[in-house]
Amino acid sequence: MGIPSRFAIEYPQRALNLIRMLELRARKHELLGSFGLLAASAVLTIPYERMQSRHFLHKHSLDSDLGGALKQLKKTPFLLAPFWGDDKPGNWWQARIVSPVQNVDGWRDEHNSHPLATGTVSKLADQKRTGDEVIRVLRNALAHGNIIYLDRNFAEAHGERMVYLAFLSRFEGTEEERVNSETYRLVVTDEEEFLKFVKCWASWVGKLNDDGAVSEAA
Repeated sequence: MGIPSRFAIEYPQRALNLIRMLELRARKHELLGSFGLLAASAVLTIPYERMQSRHFLHKHSLDSDLGGALKQLKKTPFLLAPFWGDDKPGNWWQARIVSPVQNVDGWRDEHNSHPLATGTVSKLADQKRTGDEVIRVLRNALAHGNIIYLDRNFAEAHGERMVYLAFLSRFEGTEEERVNSETYRLVVTDEEEFLKFVKCWASWVGKLNDDGAVSEAA
């Protein structure tokens, strides 16, 4: 296959073809969650970085529409973001952890409750988090390995069937807050939903060129 003229767009197109080729095998071997992470580590992280206007390989004359697309995500709730297309997003949860994160059972939010406890878990539908806010958590978690497998009870019980994926990103507050606090943003979803997101994201980025330029000022 030839060298792409627009790497940030053509790379996710190629990655999506690979996902479609390998997904059935991953399902057969019950490795869907790990497969989703494998795909996302490339198809989310690489295009997201290359779409940034600050990236040193970003060509403004060619890629200004990509920067405009990212700006749209800063204004749009994650669950209403354009990358979902005709797909309806399922359950996504978010929280802020203000306790040490090494022990899942010991997680506490700002209300001193476990963020994934029944009756307190907060769905993204209730929070209106923007597409960029959630994707940034996913990107940071993937880049730094801040990912935890959880069972159907949102517990890290070794040997149990993995159902959910938890993504942790250091809270992006002021410098003083970062120095004095080990606060993390948490995003959780199930393995089916995460792979759906990865495929929707890859498809959306890969079609940006076909949809016409998105204004940098959008």
